[in-house]
Amino acid sequence: MPPAPAPTRCPKSLVVDDLPDAAETFAALLNVLGCDATALTDPFAVVDTVERIKPSAVFLDLNMPGINGWDLARTLRRKYGWDGLRIIAVTALDAEEHRSATREAGFDAHVAKPVDLHLLESTVHMLFPEMRWTTKPVD
Repeated sequence: MPPAPAPTRCPKSLVVDDLPDAAETFAALLNVLGCDATALTDPFAVVDTVERIKPSAVFLDLNMPGINGWDLARTLRRKYGWDGLRIIAVTALDAEEHRSATREAGFDAHVAKPVDLHLLESTVHMLFPEMRWTTKPVD
């Protein structure tokens, strides 16, 4: 019998939130799930950071000063298309109108704040079904 393939970690991820504690905490949650997550607090640095670190997933807060998550998602979709890059809204705005707006802007998923770790784990599994997880499911 051939050896089992080595487990693939959760994808490299970029977390963008203008509040440092929120960005760092969310990145830490993703790291608990086995992801390689980087926190970023400057929404104007998103495109350059995506180009530099080449994440598979970008978790965007929607309400940030100067440029919002909806505009960033549209910019990322124009630049990178739909293949390979997953964009997830992370926001306290959780009404159906907000979910609809995120879909229209090109987001792949919508996670409400405060973030539920089980829902986050389910969302990441749904977006990256090809991944084999190096961590056991969160209890």
